[in-house]
Amino acid sequence: MNSETLFSRFQTQQVSADEFNHLAHLKVAWYYICRKSITDAREKFHKDLIELTSALGAEEKYHRTLTDFFLDYLYQVKWYFNTESWAVVEEKCPLLIHDAKKLVSYYYSDKVIESDLARTGYVAADLMPLDRASLVLTDKAIPVYDFVDHDSPVIVSMPHHGQFMPHDVLRQMTPAALNSADTDWYLVQLYDFLDALGVSRMNANYSRYLIDLNRDSSGKVLYKGADNTELCPTSTFDTEPLYGDGKEPDSTEVKRRTELYWKPYHDKLQQLIEHTKAKFGYCLLFEAHTIQSRVPRFFEGQLPDFNFGTNEGKTVEHELSSLLQNFDTHGYSKIINGRFKGGYITRQYADPDNNIYTVQLELSQATYLKEKERFYDHEKAADVTKVLQSLLAQLVQFMDKEK
Repeated sequence: MNSETLFSRFQTQQVSADEFNHLAHLKVAWYYICRKSITDAREKFHKDLIELTSALGAEEKYHRTLTDFFLDYLYQVKWYFNTESWAVVEEKCPLLIHDAKKLVSYYYSDKVIESDLARTGYVAADLMPLDRASLVLTDKAIPVYDFVDHDSPVIVSMPHHGQFMPHDVLRQMTPAALNSADTDWYLVQLYDFLDALGVSRMNANYSRYLIDLNRDSSGKVLYKGADNTELCPTSTFDTEPLYGDGKEPDSTEVKRRTELYWKPYHDKLQQLIEHTKAKFGYCLLFEAHTIQSRVPRFFEGQLPDFNFGTNEGKTVEHELSSLLQNFDTHGYSKIINGRFKGGYITRQYADPDNNIYTVQLELSQATYLKEKERFYDHEKAADVTKVLQSLLAQLVQFMDKEK
């Protein structure tokens, strides 16, 4: 039966026990999640589920904590994939669909989840709280990066796109790490036009709280005289500690993370640049970033919308610099080499004398997010995406002309 029919029959207690299996539970929960706030969805789903189990004479089947867990899990999935499509859930969340018991085991011990207390009331996860950083989609290891290859002299890199954290590392951190607050949110969705332009894309999957891919692995400070976050950050942008006293990663742990996460990203990026330069004779590395519009730790007041960085012009040549200067942002504010002049990647890989150029764009999250909740705002995003697409199209055209 389709979702609308299932939902209607669920609300009127006309679903049989055989029909209302695990998958049907999830589909109805998803229906609520996509139409209500998480608070209202939770309240309404619990009420209707209790009424159904009572009508079926199966009150013992109702499990309060598991019901809350799956509602919260679906809520996280909805925002991670920025979708209301059930087909996406079925495709992207194999553990949820096919091995829910294993999924739950990442967060709850058997002792807790099988207790009478968890069945009749809500019990918090004892192994790992569920949040953006701890979201598990599959039992397979999350790759360090995703890469989409196209035949183009332009490469878009997204080193701060990731939100995930390995659970063994999260257990050593404070609760401030759980929501990956300082992520460059939804960059892949924001730049979803890259395939149409034929531009290659590389994006990180792990949170910058694990290791910052846009920092020198030696630990060298990026902005002298300013407040800088470390290679393995110990605090959030809001200066909340990410570790308890004395629990910060030591040199051995930093080296381990560098080998496992930092080095693979940079090895691949170096390979891409060399391959692109050899094939086309030119290469442009475009560093796509976003940041909250107000971060007192790093700058006063509200950040401009478009913040281009070329390390004071050292990472580009004159015509490319002119293109950025003259680019029409259609009402969005713009600055070049203001607070953000280009991070480690922009500076490290630039070689203008050898026709390898780099540009960083730090886009204000006020242009496309509901900033307080860090949720994707489709109306805002649609507007700013047009400008981003125009920018990348001009950069591609520029590079094609160079070729």
